Amino acid sequence: MTEETMTGPEKAGERDYPVEGFTEVRVSNALEFEITQGKDYSVKATGRDKLLESLKVDVSGQTLKLSLDSGTHSWLGLGWKHLSGGDVKVAISMPELRKLAVSGAARGTARGFKSDRDFEMELSGASKADIDIEAGRTTIAISGAGRVSGELKAQETAVAMSGASRCELAGTATNIDLDSSGASHADLSRLQVKDADVSISGAGKARINMNGTLNVRLSGASSLACEGEVVVGQRKITGASSMTRG
Repeated sequence: MTEETMTGPEKAGERDYPVEGFTEVRVSNALEFEITQGKDYSVKATGRDKLLESLKVDVSGQTLKLSLDSGTHSWLGLGWKHLSGGDVKVAISMPELRKLAVSGAARGTARGFKSDRDFEMELSGASKADIDIEAGRTTIAISGAGRVSGELKAQETAVAMSGASRCELAGTATNIDLDSSGASHADLSRLQVKDADVSISGAGKARINMNGTLNVRLSGASSLACEGEVVVGQRKITGASSMTRG
């Protein structure tokens, strides 16, 4: 028995939300998002009508918050089931993005932003984000099975990873501070940096590309692969950990 025979054909809809004045975006649940730089504010959602009715769009202070009402369900052939990703897509245009927080199974992109202001990014759960951003000091925190990829041009950059998180970035950064634990994996071989401070524990793995001084602390069964002209400063490697060059 199909959804159409139980409830009739689902209608696709579109809604505009008259909100503005935000510099931060927080996305949760299984929403899909697309954030781009623009002169004016715009928030537009597309998807099935039933889900659009459950979409919550709020601005609190400087933060735009996107989520679905808890308990949102859909009648499928075999009964009631929690809704999942791809059902609602939210397109956001805004002049400046200073912070992006993504949780749950949300996924999407943030592109076209160029600024010398600080930028902060947080991912948790099974969330995913692909970015193309130019910023000042940049802080990225990834936990759970979160995944960050894309292009970054930044000044001082700090990346904190835990769980089974993933980070794959290209571009440039002056210096980087990488703190990784669990089974996280950072591929920064296409992110050119000068100096690096790297701390990896557990079964974490990382690859960096640098031309300066490296301070490194490895423990557990972690590993670090270095490319470029590397001058090792402070070095502490214990357990079954390893560091390779080239």
